[in-house]
Amino acid sequence: MKIVFNLHRVGLGNNGGSRTIVKSAESLSSLGHEVVLASDIRNKYTWEPIKNNVKFVHSHRLPKGDVIVATGYDSVKSTVSSKFRKKFYFIRGFETWRTSQSKLFKSYKSLKCIVNSSWLQGMLSGQGISSSLVFNGIDFDDFNNMGLNREWQLGCLYHKKHKTKNHVFVSQCADYLSTPLLFLNKHIKGPTPKELNEWYNNIKVWVSSSELEGLHNPPMEASLSGCGLVATNHPRSGTSDYVIPNKTALVYNHNDIEDASKKIKELLSNSILREELNSNMIHLLKNKIGTREKNMIKFSEIISN
Repeated sequence: MKIVFNLHRVGLGNNGGSRTIVKSAESLSSLGHEVVLASDIRNKYTWEPIKNNVKFVHSHRLPKGDVIVATGYDSVKSTVSSKFRKKFYFIRGFETWRTSQSKLFKSYKSLKCIVNSSWLQGMLSGQGISSSLVFNGIDFDDFNNMGLNREWQLGCLYHKKHKTKNHVFVSQCADYLSTPLLFLNKHIKGPTPKELNEWYNNIKVWVSSSELEGLHNPPMEASLSGCGLVATNHPRSGTSDYVIPNKTALVYNHNDIEDASKKIKELLSNSILREELNSNMIHLLKNKIGTREKNMIKFSEIISN
């Protein structure tokens, strides 16, 4: 089957969303499909080479194929108007930074939807929109606890443009606790998976403060690398599929500095609790989220029917 991921007006760049699309395409290709990443914007994804015979096609016209998959709001219009018989929308986040909520819901209703998190599925269901849940999947071989001396206390995702990442809040917590803090995308940029794993291994506690994610990847990667996790209870945090309060992570009331700082301090000072929560988290990730291949087999079955 020839699968075309529609990146028109979306493109590929050095970000987590693009990496998810590339890794998904590579996995589908390894399962025997012909996979094309089609964009009217030149490929700016330089983090790592695109492998497994996945083709990137730069053209203002969509190539022919069996299935077309919209990858973002801006690619929906061209997907709907295309001549493909099977048309899907792989929704990996609620893109309110692109357009209004009403237009997003309208776009969801125009295609068969595949979502990557349960909160997205629940939100669509509340609007009378059915969807299939397929997690991004995890490359478990890329992330592991190397047993290093964790010299840095805290880690967090940094993003100047998207305020919903809420890294400023984590900075305030670090200041409140007089605790060192490392930022992904600031103190380390464009790392290979090996470099990223080593970087996570220097951190004791990862703080997830985001307010608008699909399935949020960095907390999972950090956890697999041995970090304890402290996460917000915001309903759109993107962590609800794997964060179980007091079992896989400590959870704080959103934007409550005192509560968050208390939970961070507890996890920093209690290595037994940190290791217990981390062990539970890794078990859950392996058994619930699963490998990328497992999830792309499910993805393949959905788009084949």
